[in-house]
Amino acid sequence: MEDNLIVIATDNYSSALVLQSFLESHGVACFLKNVNLIQPHISEGVKVQIKEADVEKALNILSFFNYSQKGELGPRKILVPVDFSETSKNAAFFAIKLAHKYGAEIKLLHLFTSPIVDMIPFSDAASIQIDVDISFQVLQKNAKDKLIKFHAELKEYAAKHGMPDVRIGYSLRESYVSYGIVEMCQQYKPGMVIMGAKRDGFRSSELVGSVAAEVADETGIPILVIPEKAKITDMDQLHNVLYVTNLDDADYQALRKLITIVSSFNINVFCTHLTSDPENQVVQALVKNMSNYFNKISKKVQIQFNTLETKKHKDVLKDFIAEKKINLVALTMHKRNLLERFVNPSLTRKMLNEADMPLLIFPG
Repeated sequence: MEDNLIVIATDNYSSALVLQSFLESHGVACFLKNVNLIQPHISEGVKVQIKEADVEKALNILSFFNYSQKGELGPRKILVPVDFSETSKNAAFFAIKLAHKYGAEIKLLHLFTSPIVDMIPFSDAASIQIDVDISFQVLQKNAKDKLIKFHAELKEYAAKHGMPDVRIGYSLRESYVSYGIVEMCQQYKPGMVIMGAKRDGFRSSELVGSVAAEVADETGIPILVIPEKAKITDMDQLHNVLYVTNLDDADYQALRKLITIVSSFNINVFCTHLTSDPENQVVQALVKNMSNYFNKISKKVQIQFNTLETKKHKDVLKDFIAEKKINLVALTMHKRNLLERFVNPSLTRKMLNEADMPLLIFPG
């Protein structure tokens, strides 16, 4: 019974490859049937088959994403944490356009914390507790009023710009930022989190920076970080994407997810490995293997593979980004032990500290 194959989708060859690579990136084996072996790219009615034992798992995975009749995959739900700053509002406007493209829904999340009062010095603790309760109610009411007002502003924006079909919800919670976002991700199960970020926020415990790293590690969900100075306001403005690879298994999974996200847009992807020895035969073999694999499965997205010789990743990346006119940087947040974090801070965190363009973070 477990070895029986069932058809989960029927589409043209390119779209079937996208779905196959997406499911396989999440651990579901897929098989294509009715493929023209001589000219596979002209094949129509290609059947995507999976094992019967994997049906429930596949359906759960696809519940995070939309699979349209055009073979386009995109997030089904998008979570947008907001603190009502201009940067978080810009992230929400960006999310509306992305949701409209994919037919997704948006959930706004605002988190507030209640005051902490040390009651030990006071003799009448009961009266102090009443004051704390009143303060909490005021904070909650103010936060709710702001959230409802911003929700109405987004709905008006969507209707004004020809996107009235985008579903926008909201949630108000008392929690610390990272804990609240992780908890909401576990309950809401978004396919993507989109965050706005202030420049100073990257170096503190504010909405992004370390928070984005923690959320990516804890939830396994891609996070799109839009810095304060980013000029991109729409996915259609993205033309060149840089993915920095370590040439390991995590990068294969992240690249397949990246292809899924950008396949509906006219985007070039530069997959770059940073190394001090680009002539190393092992490095060359790993790059070639990755290139051969993605050239087979990716027909809609053009991917160029290359290596950069460097000892200072940050400086070389800046030059490459300027030369190729990169609009978006994608990185995998690799987990590192405590010693490595002090001796050699992760590239992702360095990029977060100095970003002036959107960053797409994949969990390691």
